[in-house]
Amino acid sequence: MVEPVAAARTADGAPPEGWFAAPVDAFAAPLFAELEDRIPKVAGLAADERAVLREATREALGRTLQLRLNRVLLLELRAAALAGALPGADPAARWGAFLRHASAPEFAEALHRRYPALRERAHASGRLLIEGALELGTRLAADRGAVAGLLGDDPGPLRALELARGDTHHGGRAVARALFETGSVMYKPRPVEVDAALRSFVAAVPGAEDLGVPRVVVRDGYGWAEHLAHRYCRDETELARFYRALGGWLAVMRLLGGTDLHAENLVAHGPVPAVVDAEALFTPDVEVPPSGRGDAVDRAARTIRNTVLRTGILPLRTDGYALAGVDLSAAGGLPGQQPRIRVPVIADGGLDTARMEIGVVDLPPARNHPSPEPVLIRHWDQVLTGFDRITGALADIDAAGGLGTLMEVFDGCRVRRIRRPTQTYTDIGRMLWHPASLHDPDAALARARDILHRNALAAPGAPRDPAVIDGEIADLLIGDVPVFGDRVDGQRTAAFLTGWRRADLTRERDTIRSALVGAYLNERRLPDRVRTPARSPGAEDLDRRRRALAAAAVETIRAAAVRGTDATATWISPVLTDYGWAVRPLGADLYTGQGGVALALAEYLREQRAGRADPVAGVESVLDGALEVLAATEDTTPTRQIGGFTGIASQVWTWSALHRVLGTPGLLDRARARAALLTPELIAEDRALDVLGGAAGVIVPLLDLAELTLQERWLGVAAEAGRRLERTAVVDDRGARWSTVMFPEGIGGFAHGATGAGWALTRLALSAAGSAADRRRWYELGSLAHDFEESLYSPGERAWADARVGGEVDHPTAWCHGSTGIGLAAVDLHERTGDPRHLDTALRSGPAGLREGFGWSHTLCHGDLGLWEVLHRLRGLKGYEGPSAVEADAELITGIEQRGPVGGLAKEAFAPGLLPGLSGVVHHLLRMHPDARLGSPLLLALPPET
Repeated sequence: MVEPVAAARTADGAPPEGWFAAPVDAFAAPLFAELEDRIPKVAGLAADERAVLREATREALGRTLQLRLNRVLLLELRAAALAGALPGADPAARWGAFLRHASAPEFAEALHRRYPALRERAHASGRLLIEGALELGTRLAADRGAVAGLLGDDPGPLRALELARGDTHHGGRAVARALFETGSVMYKPRPVEVDAALRSFVAAVPGAEDLGVPRVVVRDGYGWAEHLAHRYCRDETELARFYRALGGWLAVMRLLGGTDLHAENLVAHGPVPAVVDAEALFTPDVEVPPSGRGDAVDRAARTIRNTVLRTGILPLRTDGYALAGVDLSAAGGLPGQQPRIRVPVIADGGLDTARMEIGVVDLPPARNHPSPEPVLIRHWDQVLTGFDRITGALADIDAAGGLGTLMEVFDGCRVRRIRRPTQTYTDIGRMLWHPASLHDPDAALARARDILHRNALAAPGAPRDPAVIDGEIADLLIGDVPVFGDRVDGQRTAAFLTGWRRADLTRERDTIRSALVGAYLNERRLPDRVRTPARSPGAEDLDRRRRALAAAAVETIRAAAVRGTDATATWISPVLTDYGWAVRPLGADLYTGQGGVALALAEYLREQRAGRADPVAGVESVLDGALEVLAATEDTTPTRQIGGFTGIASQVWTWSALHRVLGTPGLLDRARARAALLTPELIAEDRALDVLGGAAGVIVPLLDLAELTLQERWLGVAAEAGRRLERTAVVDDRGARWSTVMFPEGIGGFAHGATGAGWALTRLALSAAGSAADRRRWYELGSLAHDFEESLYSPGERAWADARVGGEVDHPTAWCHGSTGIGLAAVDLHERTGDPRHLDTALRSGPAGLREGFGWSHTLCHGDLGLWEVLHRLRGLKGYEGPSAVEADAELITGIEQRGPVGGLAKEAFAPGLLPGLSGVVHHLLRMHPDARLGSPLLLALPPET
């Protein structure tokens, strides 16, 4: 349970037995002696097999204890080194001296005096491990004949055992692999009736032949399972079978309430996705207290909790410290799409300067993928097909009256309840084995109780009963991960069958489509896009067609709203979070969140009242409910970023824009209240730095707020953001760029790179913020950022290269990373400064974007709407070469008519957001009217005063 401590020294690394093998072996000598005494008493194993059991147990015991003692030994090493108690001419010699010292009997006694809890706790956990291993040996001897049935033949002698490779439960017991001469089986020290029941259930469902479940041998409280080895699919036909079967598992687990089906619990066995651990079935929804964001949000969250997303199969990124952004799902966790994780590591192992540090390491590869480089987007339709087929098969069984009977196979099965995340237990367990905790165990136990109690207050479903918490701590003290469970009965299966019959299958399918984006860290990693330009774009009756499309888009948004009993409104969609994409109720940001949708609806109402948009019933009510949720979300949910599209400044801009569009009293007060959160301390801590979520995105919204309110204090906030950019700029002979958390290499482009930061700095320099000297510095730094972007321009390609590390070099055209954003910033700055450099850049951006042209997606961020916007702004410049306004309008409107509004990363999924979704389509269709007075969010431009 206490995670392995990796070695940070990559040049030589730790020896196979670990850095502290000798002292730990000396410490564990009584345990090894006990093992030697008891091994001969294991009946039914040959002498060679007992030797295998002995060596496997010794290895597991030494490895486990070393992981728990590393911190203590490092602390003792440091103390001895500082005291000059280690003889030796160099650090390596003094390391050797410490190992000899720590292996002496008197050292163990000294440890006992300093850490009174250590010996008893370590020896207790070690004895449990030995007990579990010997129990395994005894059971293997008794069950050899049954195990032979799993292998199809006499297994032959036991050749190896893999012990304690996962979490331990129930007194040091863990899943193990027994390797015989003719094959291997898995030992499961828990009831396996549920595995047998699942295999029986799946076998009775027509079309579910590729849904794999290992055969099992059921014994009292434990069992043996067939070992299904990981292997890749041979060809595209097998890959299609695999992903259809994965969709089939979604259908089955939607019925059976399956959860915790992450990457470790599903193995790609060729074209068969095999569920190798089916403990968590019939998992009830937990009671969640009201969020304070409105009943619509609570309803939306409850809806999501009961969709296929809860299975753990679909891509979903975690939050938290240790595993932030990691996708642990059975379908996801793609190679190259996982962030590196922070873990304790031993630095300078082998030297007397060895110490514990927090290092960044790659996650080990899992066995859930059917190919070395899976391309989910290519096969995601197969997942949906498999879901529909098996859902249909289950519906046919139900229509015939047989599904309830079929589910009776689970009656009496013991299933697991995951009441706290394993990572929570890992963190607390690590704390309990820390030297300070071992030195003062009473204080550590009190701290553990307090942490678990507070965790229960924040985590619905987590135990709160002090007696239960004490039981959890007792497990953690011996290295176990606590386990909860109960038995399935007919009442429970009937409840899940009723819930399945009421399922919204349209919502389920949309959830599957939407979840795809969670597998990718960002759009840079998606496979090649497909261009579908409009067929014979027609220019006739453009305004009527524009109005019809806008009205249809607004009606889609209105109809998709989740409404609360309190009249609040929100939407379920893929949203951009701090850790990647996730399906959830909308947040309070402008990019994918509630703010952008509310703004688009407000703009539609204004244009409708002006006669430039067709009436759509119910829009005003939805807008009112959406604004309530937006304000409540801001008030109750901390916003971690500060920037102009996903941070606090995006909220400032949204309320400022709503003030201009609606003119309702109080909206500007909301903008001021959000701006007040942008303290100098918060800005100084910003590491995002970019326009999207960081300091660069603070500048323009605060400049506009100063103009709206006539309050100079907001100029000071914008200036603080400018100084943050000054302090963090990387300046060299190429110009200025910014190393960010997301892109440490420093890149170009508007949303995350030099163009956006340079644009913001130049806008700051043109304002009244700061002193004259400040403004000169900001202008110069903005010019250097322009120089860096210019260094990425390729005259041969007539476009800007993508500087992001990790993919092929290309020349993107999007607003976020490509020519659209570069061109819009250049037009804006040219209009404000008259600088010919900006004019030159702007005029080059048009041809760069037209290299790819129209026909991608209908989004502001990545698609045709952004291209239309930059061409619209360029059209008034001398030297413009490109389509006329009528030609561009006809291309865009015809494309939407022929394909429907096509979203961003998950094109078929409903996405109401402003930058990557349907609200952007609404905004843009409204903006196409020549009399519309709407600002462009792509430049954080407020609508002009009416």
